[in-house]
Amino acid sequence: MWRVTLTVAVALLAGCSGFLPAGSTAEDSDSVTPAPVPTSSPDVTVTVPTKDGTVDTDRLLDRHKWALANRSFHRRVVRAGPHNTLDVWVDRDADVRRVRQQFGPLTDDTVVSNGTAYHNVRDDPDTPYTTTNVTGNASLTDAPSGRAVLALLLANRTYRQVGSFTWNGRPVAVLAATTTSATPAADTESVVVTSRLYVDRQGIVRYIEHDENRPQAQDLSMEMTVSTDVERVPIPWWLAENDPYSSGSM
Repeated sequence: MWRVTLTVAVALLAGCSGFLPAGSTAEDSDSVTPAPVPTSSPDVTVTVPTKDGTVDTDRLLDRHKWALANRSFHRRVVRAGPHNTLDVWVDRDADVRRVRQQFGPLTDDTVVSNGTAYHNVRDDPDTPYTTTNVTGNASLTDAPSGRAVLALLLANRTYRQVGSFTWNGRPVAVLAATTTSATPAADTESVVVTSRLYVDRQGIVRYIEHDENRPQAQDLSMEMTVSTDVERVPIPWWLAENDPYSSGSM
Protein backbone atom coordinates (compact mmCIF):
# COMPACT_ATOMS: atom_id res chain seq x y z
CA MET A 1 0.00 0.00 0.00
CA TRP A 2 1.10 3.52 -0.68
CA ARG A 3 1.11 5.35 2.62
CA VAL A 4 2.01 8.88 3.54
CA THR A 5 4.99 8.53 5.85
CA LEU A 6 6.23 10.78 8.63
CA THR A 7 9.11 11.83 6.40
CA VAL A 8 6.64 13.36 3.95
CA ALA A 9 4.73 15.10 6.73
CA VAL A 10 7.85 16.63 8.24
CA ALA A 11 9.18 17.76 4.85
CA LEU A 12 5.91 19.41 3.94
CA LEU A 13 5.49 21.11 7.28
CA ALA A 14 9.05 22.35 6.98
CA GLY A 15 8.14 23.90 3.63
CA CYS A 16 11.17 22.42 1.86
CA SER A 17 9.88 19.32 0.10
CA GLY A 18 10.25 18.59 -3.59
CA PHE A 19 7.13 20.65 -4.19
CA LEU A 20 8.90 23.58 -5.82
CA PRO A 21 11.39 21.78 -8.08
CA ALA A 22 8.94 19.13 -9.30
CA GLY A 23 6.40 19.93 -11.96
CA SER A 24 4.76 19.09 -15.24
CA THR A 25 5.80 19.96 -18.73
CA ALA A 26 4.67 23.07 -20.53
CA GLU A 27 2.22 21.02 -22.58
CA ASP A 28 0.13 19.79 -19.63
CA SER A 29 0.53 22.67 -17.19
CA ASP A 30 -2.17 25.01 -16.03
CA SER A 31 -1.04 28.60 -15.66
CA VAL A 32 -0.94 30.48 -12.38
CA THR A 33 -3.16 33.55 -12.54
CA PRO A 34 -1.11 36.59 -11.49
CA ALA A 35 -2.49 39.19 -9.12
CA PRO A 36 -3.24 42.63 -10.55
CA VAL A 37 -0.24 44.95 -10.54
CA PRO A 38 -0.88 47.28 -7.58
CA THR A 39 -0.98 51.03 -7.73
CA SER A 40 0.93 52.67 -4.90
CA SER A 41 -1.25 54.69 -2.50
CA PRO A 42 0.30 57.80 -0.94
CA ASP A 43 -1.89 57.45 2.17
CA VAL A 44 -0.68 53.88 2.86
CA THR A 45 2.80 53.45 4.32
CA VAL A 46 4.39 50.10 5.15
CA THR A 47 8.11 49.72 5.78
CA VAL A 48 10.32 46.64 5.55
CA PRO A 49 13.87 46.00 6.83
CA THR A 50 16.57 47.25 4.47
CA LYS A 51 20.33 46.98 4.14
CA ASP A 52 22.50 49.05 1.79
CA GLY A 53 19.43 50.43 0.07
CA THR A 54 17.76 47.10 -0.73
CA VAL A 55 15.50 44.73 1.18
CA ASP A 56 17.25 42.76 3.92
CA THR A 57 15.77 39.38 3.01
CA ASP A 58 17.20 37.55 6.03
CA ARG A 59 15.50 39.94 8.45
CA LEU A 60 12.37 39.94 6.28
CA LEU A 61 12.09 36.14 6.51
CA ASP A 62 12.80 36.12 10.23
CA ARG A 63 10.03 38.69 10.79
CA HIS A 64 7.64 36.58 8.73
CA LYS A 65 8.46 33.44 10.72
CA TRP A 66 8.12 35.08 14.13
CA ALA A 67 4.98 37.02 13.19
CA LEU A 68 3.27 33.67 12.54
CA ALA A 69 4.79 31.90 15.55
CA ASN A 70 1.78 32.62 17.77
CA ARG A 71 -0.91 33.02 15.12
CA SER A 72 -3.28 30.57 13.52
CA PHE A 73 -3.01 30.70 9.74
CA HIS A 74 -3.53 29.05 6.38
CA ARG A 75 -0.69 29.03 3.87
CA ARG A 76 -1.44 27.99 0.29
CA VAL A 77 1.07 27.43 -2.50
CA VAL A 78 -0.11 26.97 -6.09
CA ARG A 79 2.25 26.01 -8.84
CA ALA A 80 1.46 25.81 -12.55
CA GLY A 81 0.53 22.22 -13.29
CA PRO A 82 -2.32 19.75 -12.85
CA HIS A 83 -3.72 20.51 -9.38
CA ASN A 84 -0.24 21.21 -8.06
CA THR A 85 -1.04 22.71 -4.65
CA LEU A 86 0.15 22.70 -1.06
CA ASP A 87 -2.04 23.76 1.88
CA VAL A 88 -0.85 24.17 5.47
CA TRP A 89 -3.36 24.98 8.23
CA VAL A 90 -2.28 25.79 11.78
CA ASP A 91 -4.61 26.28 14.75
CA ARG A 92 -2.42 27.53 17.60
CA ASP A 93 -5.21 27.53 20.19
CA ALA A 94 -6.25 23.90 19.67
CA ASP A 95 -2.73 22.77 18.62
CA VAL A 96 -4.05 21.19 15.42
CA ARG A 97 -2.25 21.25 12.08
CA ARG A 98 -2.94 19.87 8.67
CA VAL A 99 -0.79 19.53 5.57
CA ARG A 100 -2.32 18.57 2.23
CA GLN A 101 -0.37 18.28 -0.99
CA GLN A 102 -2.09 17.60 -4.29
CA PHE A 103 -0.46 16.73 -7.59
CA GLY A 104 -2.78 15.60 -10.34
CA PRO A 105 -4.97 12.77 -9.01
CA LEU A 106 -2.69 12.11 -6.00
CA THR A 107 -3.20 13.65 -2.58
CA ASP A 108 -1.00 13.36 0.50
CA ASP A 109 -2.86 14.45 3.62
CA THR A 110 -1.68 14.59 7.25
CA VAL A 111 -3.30 15.95 10.41
CA VAL A 112 -1.22 16.51 13.54
CA SER A 113 -2.84 16.81 16.96
CA ASN A 114 -1.82 16.08 20.55
CA GLY A 115 1.56 14.65 19.57
CA THR A 116 0.22 12.29 16.91
CA ALA A 117 0.38 12.55 13.12
CA TYR A 118 -2.54 10.96 11.27
CA HIS A 119 -1.62 10.04 7.69
CA ASN A 120 -4.29 9.32 5.11
CA VAL A 121 -3.95 5.96 3.33
CA ARG A 122 -4.87 6.39 -0.31
CA ASP A 123 -5.43 2.82 -1.50
CA ASP A 124 -6.94 0.89 1.40
CA PRO A 125 -10.66 1.48 2.06
CA ASP A 126 -10.45 -0.56 5.28
CA THR A 127 -7.60 1.56 6.71
CA PRO A 128 -8.35 5.28 6.34
CA TYR A 129 -5.20 6.38 8.16
CA THR A 130 -2.04 5.35 10.00
CA THR A 131 -0.54 7.13 13.01
CA THR A 132 2.94 8.22 14.05
CA ASN A 133 4.11 9.74 17.32
CA VAL A 134 5.65 13.16 16.65
CA THR A 135 5.97 14.50 20.20
CA GLY A 136 8.98 16.80 20.53
CA ASN A 137 9.74 16.88 16.79
CA ALA A 138 11.21 20.35 16.26
CA SER A 139 10.46 20.36 12.52
CA LEU A 140 6.74 20.31 13.22
CA THR A 141 6.91 23.40 15.41
CA ASP A 142 9.53 25.47 13.64
CA ALA A 143 8.75 25.88 9.98
CA PRO A 144 5.14 25.67 8.74
CA SER A 145 5.31 29.42 8.03
CA GLY A 146 7.02 28.70 4.71
CA ARG A 147 10.30 30.40 5.53
CA ALA A 148 12.23 27.66 3.74
CA VAL A 149 10.20 28.13 0.56
CA LEU A 150 10.75 31.88 0.64
CA ALA A 151 14.46 31.45 1.29
CA LEU A 152 14.78 29.32 -1.85
CA LEU A 153 12.96 31.86 -3.98
CA LEU A 154 14.79 34.91 -2.64
CA ALA A 155 18.28 33.39 -2.48
CA ASN A 156 21.00 35.43 -4.21
CA ARG A 157 18.49 37.97 -5.48
CA THR A 158 18.01 41.64 -4.73
CA TYR A 159 14.62 43.16 -3.92
CA ARG A 160 13.47 46.75 -3.50
CA GLN A 161 10.28 48.22 -2.14
CA VAL A 162 8.40 49.74 -5.05
CA GLY A 163 5.35 51.02 -3.19
CA SER A 164 2.60 50.41 -0.65
CA PHE A 165 -1.13 49.86 -1.16
CA THR A 166 -4.15 48.23 0.43
CA TRP A 167 -4.60 44.56 -0.46
CA ASN A 168 -7.60 42.58 0.83
CA GLY A 169 -8.29 45.43 3.25
CA ARG A 170 -4.76 45.32 4.67
CA PRO A 171 -1.89 47.79 4.06
CA VAL A 172 1.07 46.02 2.45
CA ALA A 173 4.47 46.91 1.08
CA VAL A 174 5.16 45.77 -2.49
CA LEU A 175 8.61 44.29 -3.06
CA ALA A 176 9.99 43.42 -6.48
CA ALA A 177 13.14 41.79 -7.79
CA THR A 178 15.46 44.45 -9.17
CA THR A 179 16.68 42.45 -12.17
CA THR A 180 14.16 40.61 -14.30
CA SER A 181 14.48 39.52 -17.89
CA ALA A 182 12.95 37.09 -20.34
CA THR A 183 16.40 36.21 -21.73
CA PRO A 184 19.13 34.46 -19.67
CA ALA A 185 22.65 35.86 -19.65
CA ALA A 186 23.96 32.31 -20.13
CA ASP A 187 22.48 29.04 -21.37
CA THR A 188 22.59 27.52 -17.87
CA GLU A 189 21.39 30.57 -15.92
CA SER A 190 17.91 30.78 -14.43
CA VAL A 191 16.10 34.03 -15.11
CA VAL A 192 13.44 35.61 -12.92
CA VAL A 193 10.74 37.06 -15.15
CA THR A 194 8.54 38.30 -12.30
CA SER A 195 8.98 38.16 -8.54
CA ARG A 196 6.73 40.24 -6.26
CA LEU A 197 5.95 40.05 -2.56
CA TYR A 198 3.30 41.79 -0.47
CA VAL A 199 4.35 42.27 3.16
CA ASP A 200 2.06 43.67 5.86
CA ARG A 201 2.90 45.88 8.84
CA GLN A 202 3.36 42.85 11.12
CA GLY A 203 6.02 41.47 8.78
CA ILE A 204 3.92 38.65 7.33
CA VAL A 205 4.52 37.89 3.67
CA ARG A 206 0.88 37.82 2.61
CA TYR A 207 1.39 37.08 -1.07
CA ILE A 208 4.16 36.15 -3.46
CA GLU A 209 4.09 35.76 -7.22
CA HIS A 210 7.17 34.20 -8.79
CA ASP A 211 7.83 33.32 -12.43
CA GLU A 212 11.26 31.92 -13.30
CA ASN A 213 12.76 30.37 -16.45
CA ARG A 214 15.13 27.53 -15.55
CA PRO A 215 17.14 26.08 -18.45
CA GLN A 216 18.38 23.09 -16.43
CA ALA A 217 15.09 22.27 -14.66
CA GLN A 218 11.34 22.74 -14.97
CA ASP A 219 10.34 26.40 -15.22
CA LEU A 220 8.81 27.69 -12.01
CA SER A 221 5.55 29.61 -11.96
CA MET A 222 3.95 29.80 -8.53
CA GLU A 223 2.13 31.93 -6.02
CA MET A 224 1.77 31.74 -2.25
CA THR A 225 -0.84 33.35 -0.02
CA VAL A 226 -1.02 33.52 3.77
CA SER A 227 -4.22 34.30 5.67
CA THR A 228 -4.56 34.66 9.44
CA ASP A 229 -8.35 34.69 9.78
CA VAL A 230 -8.35 30.94 10.49
CA GLU A 231 -10.66 29.84 13.32
CA ARG A 232 -10.08 26.11 12.97
CA VAL A 233 -8.38 23.57 10.73
CA PRO A 234 -10.74 21.88 8.23
CA ILE A 235 -10.81 18.21 9.21
CA PRO A 236 -10.87 15.78 6.25
CA TRP A 237 -13.56 13.14 5.83
CA TRP A 238 -11.18 10.27 6.53
CA LEU A 239 -10.57 11.55 10.08
CA ALA A 240 -14.18 12.45 10.88
CA GLU A 241 -14.52 9.72 13.51
CA ASN A 242 -11.49 11.10 15.38
CA ASP A 243 -12.11 14.81 14.83
CA PRO A 244 -9.72 16.63 17.21
CA TYR A 245 -12.36 19.32 17.77
CA SER A 246 -14.88 16.76 19.03
CA SER A 247 -15.08 16.22 22.78
CA GLY A 248 -12.94 13.31 23.98
CA SER A 249 -11.30 12.57 20.62
CA MET A 250 -7.57 12.14 20.19
